[in-house]
Amino acid sequence: MKLCVLCKLPMDPMMAMVSDVHHFCPTPKNCVICQQPLHPDLAPATTHPTCPMFSEPDTGDPFAALLKSKLTEVILEKERRNPRALQTEVGPSEIGDPCDRRLGYKLAGIEPRNVDFDPWPSVMGTAMHTWLDEAVQDWEHQRPEEEWMTETPVAVGEFVKGRSDLYNIPLSCVIDHKSAGPDVMKKIKKEGPPPGYVVQIHCYGYGYENLGMSVKKVALVFYPRAGWLRDMYVWTADYDRSIAEAALNRLYGIAHRVVSLGVLKQSHLWEQVEATPSNSCGFCPWYDPGRDGAADDTGCPGR
Repeated sequence: MKLCVLCKLPMDPMMAMVSDVHHFCPTPKNCVICQQPLHPDLAPATTHPTCPMFSEPDTGDPFAALLKSKLTEVILEKERRNPRALQTEVGPSEIGDPCDRRLGYKLAGIEPRNVDFDPWPSVMGTAMHTWLDEAVQDWEHQRPEEEWMTETPVAVGEFVKGRSDLYNIPLSCVIDHKSAGPDVMKKIKKEGPPPGYVVQIHCYGYGYENLGMSVKKVALVFYPRAGWLRDMYVWTADYDRSIAEAALNRLYGIAHRVVSLGVLKQSHLWEQVEATPSNSCGFCPWYDPGRDGAADDTGCPGR
């Protein structure tokens, strides 16, 4: 049954033939560049983060435009060398993605095509992680008892490795830092974190167990990009090993399907690897918005 792309509730079959959203859901605004719907979570942005915007002409002071161009070039060059961007293995942050095809592309090592995007939210997130890591390490250096572990490498499974942000030893709690804008923060407080985040943090817990450490709790800490420290939101849960195991079993199933279909030799068979089209397709490294045909090893048409 088709789901509304905004509220994720089932669509009436008759309505689903003419619309992607319920009549009572707010009409999505369109990206000013590609004219495709913008997901409400992106507000107040007027473009998808993956739509090229750096070539937009500047008006006004030409010297200011020159400085903007040079600084943008420096930031983009730095972000291209980000180790997270260069990671080739599936990470805990990806394993919970609902789209099998996206994970299949990553497992098969297919070259990304959707790489021209605005990295600023990611840059801000990286800067926040670096600052918090330094703050925790400074705290640890001032005290005799070890309480925190930061940036710990963990192996969740054969294909899944990553670095966990934080672990509290006395509480046996795994913590992951998240930065969020006002609208996303409001939605998470009301509805809880996205399923992919939940899978991610339990996978980190599984990785710590593989290191022989006790894990009792997991936590996602959302820091506001705009606001105050008091606006921080902390989501916690009892650690559940079965969530990580189910995610790993799903990943192994996708890997088996990719191999059994022989998509590396017959690229048109990528269409048979199930996709989950949504407004999040614009964030996918293999999204090809101009594609009329089926998915293959050069990209996916998304929704």
